[in-house]
Parts: sequence; C-alpha cells; structure tokens
Amino acid sequence: MEKNKNKGVIVLIVLLILCIIGLVFYILVDKDVIKLNSNTVENEQVENNNTSDEDNVKNDDGVAIDPENASIKDLFDNAHYLTISGIDTHIYRDGGYKVSEMSTEDKMLLLAKQWSPLVEQYSEGTSPNLTTTYYINENTLKNLFEKTFGPNTYRQATQITDGCLTLTYDATNKRYSYTGTAGCGGTRAFEVYEKIISATKYNDRIEIVSAAFYLDQNNIYKDYNKTTTLGSNPAPINTTTSQEARENTFNQYIQDNRDNLEQYTYTYTLNEDGFYYLTSVERTKA
Repeated sequence: MEKNKNKGVIVLIVLLILCIIGLVFYILVDKDVIKLNSNTVENEQVENNNTSDEDNVKNDDGVAIDPENASIKDLFDNAHYLTISGIDTHIYRDGGYKVSEMSTEDKMLLLAKQWSPLVEQYSEGTSPNLTTTYYINENTLKNLFEKTFGPNTYRQATQITDGCLTLTYDATNKRYSYTGTAGCGGTRAFEVYEKIISATKYNDRIEIVSAAFYLDQNNIYKDYNKTTTLGSNPAPINTTTSQEARENTFNQYIQDNRDNLEQYTYTYTLNEDGFYYLTSVERTKA
C-alpha cells in the first residue's frame, strides 16, 4: 500500500512539472515573446512587438539597406515608366506620381516595363499574307499588377500599351492581344542618369532615395527644363567611350555632387499581408 502511495506522489509531481513546462511554452510562444522574421526585403514580414503603433512611429529611425541589394534595385526599376525614346516625364518633368491618383490605364502603362518582355507572338499564313498576333494572358498581367499595387487591385482594361504596341482585351481568350505589324523606336538626344544613393526600411514602409541629372551630347543639367547647367558632359557618347566607362563616370559624379542634384524618393508601403507595395514617387530635393 505504501508503494502505491509513493507511485501516486511521483506521478503527481511529473504531471505538475509537465504543466509548468507547458505554461512557460505558452507564455513564450503564444504571447509574442518569440517571433520570426523573413530576411528578404521584398517579402519581409513585420515583427509583432508588444509596443503600441504610436510608440513604433515615435521611435522609428529606420534601418539602412544596402543600395546594391537586388530586391531594392527591382523595386526601384519597377517604379519607372518604360520609355521608347526620351525621358520619363511622369517622374522627371512632373516631379513624380501617387498611385492613389492613377487610373487603371496609367498603372498598366507603368507596368509595361514588366509585362512588355512577356508578350508572346505567333504567325499564321504565308507571305505576303502572313499575319502576326501578339498577346499576353490576363492572369499573367493580373499577377504583375497585384505584385506591384497590392492584392485585389487588378481591374480589367479595354486596352494596354507600352507606348509602342497596343493590346486590346479579348474576353473570349482571357488575354490582351493585337494582330498586325509591331515595331517602333527612336533616338535619345536628351536623357537622364539616376542612381540610388540610399534605402531605408521603416516600420511601415521602405523608402528608396535617388539622385539624378540630365544630359545631352554637350552638357549636363540640374533639371528637366535645362534651366541650370552643371557643366560640360564628362562622358559624351562617342566611339572611344564605352557604356561601362560612361556609367562609372556618371556614378562618381553623383557620388561627388549628390547634395547639389535633384533627389527622388520611391515609397513602398507595408500592407497587412506583410508585403510592400508601390505608393508614390516624389521629387524631394530640387
């Protein structure tokens, strides 16, 4: 009888220890003391802290991200309109844009840099009656749209264009298409050179800051309207200057003169799903 009583006491002690361990585990895990964070910039999840939103904003000094980070470069590139010739007037002439004020057609045009390389084509018939159809599936475009602007933002458009090729929505085949001859181009007598100078992750957004200058064959300028000349073009296009050498020269020029150049801020805001989506581009230093 005494042995049974001792066994009962031991079982009770073991159960008590297990309960204590379970309680500690519940406090540590379920009470948000332990949280995991993704390391990628584009898909980064926000850590669930025990501080209030007000405290987060007040104490949010931001964390610097390497401007050479591949994800940062992708976000930066995707915020630019595709231009066949000339300069992106939405940014450099107009000073930027707000996604909240853009029409579906404007968003589709901005996305052209992403969807244009994905347009497929096939030909039918024989010369001289050969016809070519260019198309992109709606679902492909929808995925690009919502990756850039957020979930449930996609809206069907009557037409989409990259500034050269215009595709019309085909409800039967669920795609945007065009049958005919495609092709256009142009030369660039006036261009812009822009480089990322910083990137910062805050609690609710990522801000990418760039510096830019404008150039033609002879001079470089501070602004799109050429009202301020910064000097002669240090690397004009000619037969003795490679593209790599030009870029190295321009990068060094921006590094040395960034405080005297126009600067632009590209903002991607954190959504409740944990992903960053394009919000705005703004000239923040003239």
